Amino acid sequence: MSEQNGKISLQDAIDWTSNWRRTPSSSTNAFLIPLADLQGAIAEIQNQSGSPMIRAYMAENNGEEKLVIVGTSQETQKDGSIVYKDLLPDTNEDYETATNGIWDFTKRCPPHCDPNSKLNN
Repeated sequence: MSEQNGKISLQDAIDWTSNWRRTPSSSTNAFLIPLADLQGAIAEIQNQSGSPMIRAYMAENNGEEKLVIVGTSQETQKDGSIVYKDLLPDTNEDYETATNGIWDFTKRCPPHCDPNSKLNN
């Protein structure tokens, strides 16, 4: 993972989300997300046509729960339904400089919780 901008490689994202799906239970209640990093993820999709959205995947790396975030692109299917396609870097692309990024910059709760929040008690 890049310490500078929170981006991770496509392979890390695949591994971490696969790990999460194999994890039977979770003790994470929430994730704390730095605003500057979230703005970086948003900047990647803000010029998309349609309704730009971000998708968050639950993931796990070395026993630590993660939230992996990707931008999406709105696509209309043949039947008229709307699908939001993940904007992922190419497998061989350097994730540090890729146009489409996969972001991991979250801190899990606990321990990074608001002890007085009604959502945490």
